[in-house]
Parts: sequence; structure tokens; C-alpha cells
Amino acid sequence: MVLTVSGDLLAAPCCGSGFTIPSIITSDDKAQLAMSYTYSRIHADVFTNGDWRRREKKDVTEVYKIEGAHIFRDLYQVGLSVPYQRRMRDGAQSDSSAGLGDISLQLGYEYLPDWDYNPLRPKGIGYLSLILPTGKSIYESDDGSGIDARGRGFWGIGGGTVLTKSWGSWDANFNFEAHYSLPKSVSNETTKGRVIPSYGGSTALGMGHNWESVRLGGLINWFYEAPTDVTGTTPSEGTLKRYASGSLLLSYLFKTNESIVLSYSDQTLFGSPLNTSLSKSITIFFQKRWQR
Repeated sequence: MVLTVSGDLLAAPCCGSGFTIPSIITSDDKAQLAMSYTYSRIHADVFTNGDWRRREKKDVTEVYKIEGAHIFRDLYQVGLSVPYQRRMRDGAQSDSSAGLGDISLQLGYEYLPDWDYNPLRPKGIGYLSLILPTGKSIYESDDGSGIDARGRGFWGIGGGTVLTKSWGSWDANFNFEAHYSLPKSVSNETTKGRVIPSYGGSTALGMGHNWESVRLGGLINWFYEAPTDVTGTTPSEGTLKRYASGSLLLSYLFKTNESIVLSYSDQTLFGSPLNTSLSKSITIFFQKRWQR
């Protein structure tokens, strides 16, 4: 049993990333549909100079997500991910907000099939991603606090590859993706001008062990975003963002070809974070798969 859970579920910061591991079929099935719930709480803020400040007040994000993918023409596949997000914050800027996050579409191609179960060669799937800015960016926040920021808020295009391999009761997976976000004009009380994002990327490496229907696995995901600049009446130069997330996953595969996953993710353990908020989260993930 090899089960790859979306990286958006395992490692998303408070405002969502839009990219990382997509809704891709990595097994021999023809279709899959998944629903998930993620509870995430910000633990600390990291400034542009690398200094940390512990977040004393409660800042919680809940994400409900539906993901699906389907094979066509044997080696091609399409995928869709739709998130709904709620955020609640205590303290002097106590507030809450809820709404749709950034919707993502994927087109994948299995360029490295594993029909003969080669002991060394992995299965390889390449993919293209399109991000729809259905969630607000932090620059479009109504009050400037960012409580209603539920995504990157930019049109984005990306591409990457997923590699998977099994050796007996062990399995491993690797994902690399790079993306580019398109500029947009923003006019509100805090930002009047053109917001110019750039490129970013992520790399994920995971491994797991299987006991019949039970799997215990781990995943480390590294993220990078180039600076976002703002031109206009309030110009500013951005600072790069980076962080890493470590996750522990426990999954169970039912005989009906359904599976359930419980995961814990922590962004405070690895890497050298910069210019970001770091969270700890728990995800419950349910997936139904249909065989070819």
C-alpha cells in the first residue's frame, strides 16, 4: 500500500500555498476521490532577519478540502482540488473569516510506467498545475490584518514530477515542483498599486512501512517563495520566504479500497525558516479509489 497525501494538507501555512504535492493518482487505480479536514494553529512568527517570536494568542485555521483525479487514455490523468477555509484569531485583533481558498487543476502524464515492477526503476508522473485565485491574497485583505486571506490570490502555473517506489513492505515517494505567479493590480485601504509575485518551489521526500493494511510513514517538505514586490502609491520590496515541514502519517486501507489517514505536521522542526508563520497541524484524510 503506497498512499501519497496532498502536501497542501500536510504543510500549508495559515494563508495557503496553492502548490506542493497535487491531487495525483500514484497507484494502479483509475480514479480517486478524497475529503479531508485540517486543524492548524500558528506556533511562531519568523521575521526577515530570522528572529523567532512565539505566538501567544490563539490563531487557528481549519481547512475542508475535496480532491479528485481520474485516468484517461491509460497514462494521462486530470485532477481537481477545492478547499474551504475558516480562520479564527484571538487578541487585540480578534476576528474570524471563512470562504473558498485557491482552487487548483492538474494535468498529469505517467512518463515512467512500472508495468514490469522493476526492482530499481521508480514510477514517474509529470504534471502541470493551474491555480485559480478564488481565495484572497494578504494584499487584498479588507482591514489589512490578513484574517480574510485564504490563498495566494494570484493566477499561477506550475509543473513538477512525482516518483514512487516500493520494496516489499517499504515504500518511498519524492515530489519536486516549481511555479510562477502572475502580477495583479490591487486597490484597497492598505495597498494601491500592482503586486508582483515571482517564482517558487517545493521538494518533498517521504518513506513508509506497511503491515498488511496499516502504514506508518514520514514526510519532509521544503518550501521556497521568491520576494513579492509592490509598486504604486505604497511601493515596497518583498523578502523571500522559506520553511520546512515534517509530518508523521498513520493510514489504514480497508478491503473496500477505501483508506483513512491521520497525520501530524510541524513546521518548527526542520530547516532555517524566514519571513513566515510556523504552524502545527492535524489532518484527517479519507480516500476512495476505483480500480482499473
